[in-house]
Amino acid sequence: MNKGTILYLLDTLQTGGAEKSLLEITSRFQHFKPVFVTLFAGRHDLLSDYEAAGIEVIRLGLPVSNKFKDLAKYVDKVVSDQNAVIVHSSIFRSDMTARHLKSKVKIVNSLVNNSYRKRRYDGLAWKGKLSLLAVQLLDRFSIGRIDLMIANSQVLVDSHRKTIGLNPSKTVVIHRGRPIPIEAKALPTAHCPLPTAHWLCVGRLIERKGHKDLLPAFAQLLRTRPNDRLILAGDGEYRGEVEKEIKRLEIGDSVDLLGTVSNVQELLEKADFFVFPSYFEGLPGSIIEAMLTKIPIICSDIPENKECLKEGMCFFHRVGDKEDLFDKMEKALILEDWQERTERAFDYASEHFEIGKIARRYEDVYSNLLKECVEL
Repeated sequence: MNKGTILYLLDTLQTGGAEKSLLEITSRFQHFKPVFVTLFAGRHDLLSDYEAAGIEVIRLGLPVSNKFKDLAKYVDKVVSDQNAVIVHSSIFRSDMTARHLKSKVKIVNSLVNNSYRKRRYDGLAWKGKLSLLAVQLLDRFSIGRIDLMIANSQVLVDSHRKTIGLNPSKTVVIHRGRPIPIEAKALPTAHCPLPTAHWLCVGRLIERKGHKDLLPAFAQLLRTRPNDRLILAGDGEYRGEVEKEIKRLEIGDSVDLLGTVSNVQELLEKADFFVFPSYFEGLPGSIIEAMLTKIPIICSDIPENKECLKEGMCFFHRVGDKEDLFDKMEKALILEDWQERTERAFDYASEHFEIGKIARRYEDVYSNLLKECVEL
């Protein structure tokens, strides 16, 4: 039974965590019809993927703007045309637009990043700090207009209770989901140190992903392991800085800078280790993919990563500490219980992050939200 149409409001359909995750989730819906609305002109890298999944995408093609009341008028018309029952937005401008809608629909926002944590402020110049504070205040003073917040992790809920006054009673946690590969990576039963290792990092090239720690750690590793390779999958505004650092460290012959890729699963299956030195996250989908591929993982010890991985499943390094990252990469090469660790990680991810379970959880949350509306 179709319970109604849900409009998903996004800025664009670029290749990002939220856009990809929502495609995986909504393509599995059984009781709601998803329709995606993008606000702005620009890159829509995932458009063909959405169309292939049979999901309607309405592109408004508007200039990028912070005039949220004006943007909301365009979305209100789509709400009426589609007879939508829920508008679910993701990312800041889309969230602010949704909060200014006049339509009588339920408004749901997504919480996917730990945007206002102290570590982010510490990494900004004073103008950047003022801009981020302005965004935080706008977020705080308008959050009362939503009916529900869906957060990727409990870490985000706890953080945003302090930073924007998020109401836990209007919040649910639904983790990111990923499909289980048909055949997960098989590690050798007997430990055998690799003469040559391939280290994979998947993530957008933005400063908070920790490439500035990974590159010097890998350069140090090359001193004793000159044939190892580092594969960086992803693109973003930090690419120029990454390229400069690769050149400075003189490791260009050992680093593959792939840019945006569509074959992450293939890369995971071919790599020997997955490295994820991020400074903050929402809930890292690429770590979940690595867990489900049974690849050894070395990642930063931020709370968001620890909500996915537990002790005895991976190697944690101190966030922002390139020396500790190098140390853990060295130790990873000689660790003898990776098979047990990766099996534990796979079992945990299968239980908590399998995409079919996540899709059903979303539909249950939407149904309950509409049921509460009827009862009121």
